Amino acid sequence: MEEQWLLKAKFVAFNLTISAFVFVLYVQGWLDRVLTGHIAVATAIIGIVFVVGLVMSAYRVWKIGGELDRAKLGGGRLMKVESERALEIRLFSRISHLQHIANALGMLGLIGTAWGFSLFAANITPDMVGNAASAGAMVTTLASGLGVAIYATMLGGALCLWTTCNLQLLRGATASLCALIMDEAHARSRLAPRTGTPDFATPQTAPYGALGGEATP
Repeated sequence: MEEQWLLKAKFVAFNLTISAFVFVLYVQGWLDRVLTGHIAVATAIIGIVFVVGLVMSAYRVWKIGGELDRAKLGGGRLMKVESERALEIRLFSRISHLQHIANALGMLGLIGTAWGFSLFAANITPDMVGNAASAGAMVTTLASGLGVAIYATMLGGALCLWTTCNLQLLRGATASLCALIMDEAHARSRLAPRTGTPDFATPQTAPYGALGGEATP
């Protein structure tokens, strides 16, 4: 039970700590800029993808924790190990989608950057560049576009890092589970009785009284 609850405790402690830090930033009003205006759309999209990844991470933590418990008790996949490489691929493939989600968060941040620059470029016309009276509106448009680009990049990068930390925790737990299963499987194979093989350690002796290659009846 120690392995399961240690894994869950690490996951809960890490995510609660980061969530508390985010809540403090929200209460202080430092997140208002990513919740209003054009950036709010990018924030919603990136946030939904992150929440999906967080829920998947929690599900895999609970599943791997249960497998660790069953492995400690000699159950689970211990009796099904036929190929170590196949077992490793099967276990790690179940958390590979979290790497895709982390990459998607980083890419969404970059897309938000491009979107922010496009907002600036789409609202700037040649007349505004040559007209001194429209300089204020041009600066406002520039600031709005740059704000979307910068905040989208920061948000995507921060949530990508958060998801990657959860992924690394799962990778370590999965590696421990894989090593435990293979060690137990090897131990069982060494202790399993060998059937159908002659006992070469016992010398074959001739019957008492055998002379000249003839055995006594």
